[in-house]
Amino acid sequence: MYKLLQFIKRDFLVQISYRFRFFMGFGGIFLTVFMFFFVSKIFQSGISVSLARYGNDYFSFVLLGMCVSTFVSTGLQSLSQEVRGAQMQGTLEILLATPTSPNVVLFGNSLWSFASSFVLSLIYLALTVVIGKIGVSLIAIGLVLLVLFLTFICFLSLGMVSAAFILLFKQGNPVNVAFGMSSYFLGGIIFPIEVLPVPLQKLSQLLPITHAATAIREILLVPNGQGHWLATIGYLACFALVLFPCGLASLRAAVFRAKKEGSLVQF
Repeated sequence: MYKLLQFIKRDFLVQISYRFRFFMGFGGIFLTVFMFFFVSKIFQSGISVSLARYGNDYFSFVLLGMCVSTFVSTGLQSLSQEVRGAQMQGTLEILLATPTSPNVVLFGNSLWSFASSFVLSLIYLALTVVIGKIGVSLIAIGLVLLVLFLTFICFLSLGMVSAAFILLFKQGNPVNVAFGMSSYFLGGIIFPIEVLPVPLQKLSQLLPITHAATAIREILLVPNGQGHWLATIGYLACFALVLFPCGLASLRAAVFRAKKEGSLVQF
């Protein structure tokens, strides 16, 4: 735990040393919020069948989707980008040769990305509640945090598989293709999945981001007692329980094979 905290401290000091970039990141959030606020005005004059369950509130619908989507790019790309960057800098072999566990090294270098993504998710969530004037209870807040945690585990697991692929094959990553951009299109982040053709709707149900976004919207936007969020949380939990051990095993196997073949420095 001490080593992981030191990784976070290091990355935090690096980030705040570039103050303009640090604050630009938060400025981008508010620009996104304002953009969707005015886009949502389009839907105020009519009733959308797909949004009726959520009070025809497109602004809250899309911001809660963005709250979840921050974990997609971070979870899928953070670990693999750290591995790729260390390979190209020639530091991966040195890092993995230290007494520190390879998992601690790889996770520690990515921990700041996950921490910052979690903060961004909370900002999106807070802006949705305040601007959308959504009433929340402590139970709802607890359930939302549970969904975000399960989402984090799901995409961290996929990120480990992605990093393992980079360790072995260096370039090209089918995991990012399968769960990256497709998640934005099929995951119901910007628009309800009900507008998609039925075959694509069924495909979207296989993605964890679809269930994460649905669960948070059901918890916060659907009146008490009418939200069907239990099944979606159950899916996320099962996905995390199955994939997390697989992700750990694949990452360990990839590190072992790369060390054995002496390919850690190859890129």
